[in-house]
Amino acid sequence: MLIRIPNWLGDALMATPVYANLSHIEPLILFGPPSFLELFEDFPKTKVLPFYKENFRLNLANLSRYREEKGLLLTNSFSSAWLFFRARLRVRMGFATDLRGLLLTQKVKPPKERMHQRDKYLYLIEKLGYPIKERELKLYLKEETLNQAKAYLKEWGLTPEREPFIILAPGAAFGPAKKWPEKYYRELALKLISQGFRVLVVGGPKERKSGQLICEGLEGAYNLCGKTNLKILAGIFTLGKALISNDSGLMHLGAALKIPQIALFGSTDPTLTGPLNERAKIIKKELPCAPCFERTCPRKHYRCLLDITPDEVYQLVKELLTPDP
Repeated sequence: MLIRIPNWLGDALMATPVYANLSHIEPLILFGPPSFLELFEDFPKTKVLPFYKENFRLNLANLSRYREEKGLLLTNSFSSAWLFFRARLRVRMGFATDLRGLLLTQKVKPPKERMHQRDKYLYLIEKLGYPIKERELKLYLKEETLNQAKAYLKEWGLTPEREPFIILAPGAAFGPAKKWPEKYYRELALKLISQGFRVLVVGGPKERKSGQLICEGLEGAYNLCGKTNLKILAGIFTLGKALISNDSGLMHLGAALKIPQIALFGSTDPTLTGPLNERAKIIKKELPCAPCFERTCPRKHYRCLLDITPDEVYQLVKELLTPDP
């Protein structure tokens, strides 16, 4: 089965229970953005195929090899269904959204009730007749990846057993209304360093400036933004003591790896996109205007984020890392 996986890292990770359930039935080809496709290379009975956003002809040529495959769309756009239709996949399955129902051979009406994004993906395949045996987020990392992560940290002079570290992920692709301020992350980093932790600030190339603002002049803080690939970063996550992040793709990466984590929510709703991880704690302020689901604050005050104090997060970190009696 060929699966067009979601375009965003967090959504693609929330869809991992779909991959897990379907891989029990038949081999999979995961078709999606090359920026994070490597994360799924080690899934059982699974191959990956890059999707190139600006190259319809190349995508069409690549899909022509799979005309006998069933195609499942986890994206809702008309263009993704059009690509499967033009590629002549014999079975084309997905939600009947964006006026694309005529392009699908098996279509499902989207659920009317609000539900977590993970559950929405599982709803789709269940309505298509596939059994649901697994619901947890999944990620498979080979020993080789973990060794590469340890070697990478060693280049920074870090050995997790000797220098325990906490990971900060200050980015969020959606916009400012999901981003806790860098100055707050910096204050938190100072508190953590004072307690003997190293602090690793992680993210993509777009977060380099944020990493610099947080780490500059702080002994024990390391700006890794844009300096490692996602697979190695996943390995680093498993070696850290905890992850503190905004509602972002890296939040869901931490959830899939089942690491201790704290997720900070602003304009979005954790009941819809929160971390699915028993070791996760969520901080969200109850305000009349939240969640607004906007990229920027319509009221210009960003209280949903600014009311979360560094000390509040720090106290929750201590609680998270205190062993149960």
